[in-house]
Amino acid sequence: MPAVSGRLRQPDYAAYARFYDYFELAGHEESEELNLFLDELFDINNVESVVDFACGTGAQAVGLAHAGYRVTAADLNPEMLKIARKKAKGLKIKFIEADMRSADLGNHDAAICIFNAIGHLTQDECRAFFENAIKHLNPDGIFVTDILNFRSMQGKGLAQYRRMRREAIIDGLLVQHSRKCTLLRSEQQLRIESITRWQDGVHAPQEIIDDWQMQLYDSDELHAMLKAAGFKEISFFAAAGCEFDETTSENIMAICQK
Repeated sequence: MPAVSGRLRQPDYAAYARFYDYFELAGHEESEELNLFLDELFDINNVESVVDFACGTGAQAVGLAHAGYRVTAADLNPEMLKIARKKAKGLKIKFIEADMRSADLGNHDAAICIFNAIGHLTQDECRAFFENAIKHLNPDGIFVTDILNFRSMQGKGLAQYRRMRREAIIDGLLVQHSRKCTLLRSEQQLRIESITRWQDGVHAPQEIIDDWQMQLYDSDELHAMLKAAGFKEISFFAAAGCEFDETTSENIMAICQK
């Protein structure tokens, strides 16, 4: 695993938050399937309370609250939390503005950190987060996290991420989002360059230009980091609980027990 120092460049989520659910799969078709899988997993393990690290706009927090779990949800970005709170109207979710690397959110039966959120962290930061996450779990608690699979991204997995362009009408605005992804093999990262441009037909168009990095792992590296953090049982699945192949699965979902 290559050494990484400093911090990774981050996307401007404060500006992008209002468009996030329209252009990221976490806000739409993937969420329902994933939430059903989490519900089944947590039901089998008698989970009642869940902490959602890096909850974003609340795709998992809201779904799990609807399913009857006591949910605490944290994110570093206040604009993302504003949208999550709006979506959670009428639900008893405790939202907290906090950094997952250092947050102290109490003990829970399960913890999640979903949709490649750990990819925003350097390797040292990710290790520190795993050590913090296990502290939030009750005995035999369950931790679920995911990340793009570096081995797959070196092969055919990169194809669907290489270029993307989408368009939507959002709050009366015509919004266009385009993205280009480049694999940085030596750094084991994905470089993501994007432009989000919107117009109302009256004023001059506005845009957000982002250029950021996502750290990637293969299953062996992820297993070693989770084991070092103290998790005693670690299993890997592909997205939403599908069977995992270490070479071809685009996503690694880790399910761990304290």
